[in-house]
Amino acid sequence: MIPQAHITAWRETAPWADDAQVEQDLVLSRAVVEIFAESGLAGALVLRGGTALNKLFIQPPSRYSQDIDLVQAKSGA
Repeated sequence: MIPQAHITAWRETAPWADDAQVEQDLVLSRAVVEIFAESGLAGALVLRGGTALNKLFIQPPSRYSQDIDLVQAKSGA
């Protein structure tokens, strides 16, 4: 369980009405950071879809996302 203070602070980044959505957004964001901090994974995976658009290009986020879409960067790898 994530401390309420972290969820409250993350609300400035993820303006969702429900604490559960803010908490899930924090978990997803942290997962993306950890995945792409690993050079082997960062070179092998691509973040795509609505989550990628909202996390990287649209501020403030325009829609709530429940998952992250990852695909292999190269086929057969």
